[in-house]
Amino acid sequence: IGVIFIGQFVLGFVMMRIESQRTAFELIQLHKSFGFLLLGLIILRVAWRLGNQAPALPPSVGALERRAAPLAHFALYAFQIALPLSGWALVSVSTLEI
Repeated sequence: IGVIFIGQFVLGFVMMRIESQRTAFELIQLHKSFGFLLLGLIILRVAWRLGNQAPALPPSVGALERRAAPLAHFALYAFQIALPLSGWALVSVSTLEI
């Protein structure tokens, strides 16, 4: 999932700088396809996580870190879901034929 996320960021920057309309259109379609793939994989990952407990933290982990860990994980999952959904929403309301 992480590799696809990084690839999506790179692809997003590249496709905005391409001068050829045809190539830019093809890159946008590729970006959308990988975005949907990413969203599906994230949903599967969240479903797996909800059905399985996280491993116990080692005793050396402090109280602040114990409290922060679930919040950090939640924030990362929320970000991973929100990013593809925001892209989908932007494409859905766009007046361009992408």
